[in-house]
Amino acid sequence: MALVLVSHDPRTGLAVADRSPGTQVVLLDGAAAAARATHPLADRIRQVLAGDTVVVVHDEAAVRRGIAAGDLVDGVKTVDLDEIADLVTDAPGAVMWL
Repeated sequence: MALVLVSHDPRTGLAVADRSPGTQVVLLDGAAAAARATHPLADRIRQVLAGDTVVVVHDEAAVRRGIAAGDLVDGVKTVDLDEIADLVTDAPGAVMWL
């Protein structure tokens, strides 16, 4: 089980999720764009969500990219910075930042 913080390379973060059941992926900064339902990686996000992976997006990063809650891939939730800090603190396994 891993927590993967992804700033710039969502494709790699999603690949890690495929190899590690129970992974949580946090889309930050530029990677937040991938959470948009019309993004080219949206189907890839749907695939990992169908498994045992949780995908969340930093709320402020989504707002900076003009992504409203209704624009997100179904199953992706927004989290604030405090929630991200809790995820890092409570991570039961490895924490990676990509």
